[in-house]
Amino acid sequence: MIDPLTALSVASAAVGQIKQLVGAGRDASSALAKFAGAISDVEYAAQKAKNPGLWASLTGSAEAEAVEIFAAQNKIRQMRRDVETIIAFQYGDKGLEEYKNTLRRVREQRKKTEYRKAELKEALILWTVGILAVLSSVAILAVVVWFIGRNQGKW
Repeated sequence: MIDPLTALSVASAAVGQIKQLVGAGRDASSALAKFAGAISDVEYAAQKAKNPGLWASLTGSAEAEAVEIFAAQNKIRQMRRDVETIIAFQYGDKGLEEYKNTLRRVREQRKKTEYRKAELKEALILWTVGILAVLSSVAILAVVVWFIGRNQGKW
């Protein structure tokens, strides 16, 4: 997953590329795909900010992240309107509907692949840190019990 500011810069570059390509009468599908991915990343970041995981809660400022996401969402909303206007003008209502369906497919695909991979990575890190903490605690407790037993002459 990309952070909201990076996704916003990708979206901005993609919109500029879309405008140039459509203005020149060329195919803008790769730029539209980048834009769709950036939209999906910003929406996912907004969803994650509503219910952040333990790792995200411990690392970083929730307020700063919320402001970044809010700004990115507003900017993306404006860019989306611009792109939809361009598509509607160039391809008509049918093209606009096809574009929106493509956005839905991209969002679902990214949810199944990239976002799931990021969630699994975060879970793996949390479980690893938790297991190491438990094992360290057990080892320290065993050493303390051993020293107490040794001082009492039991070992």
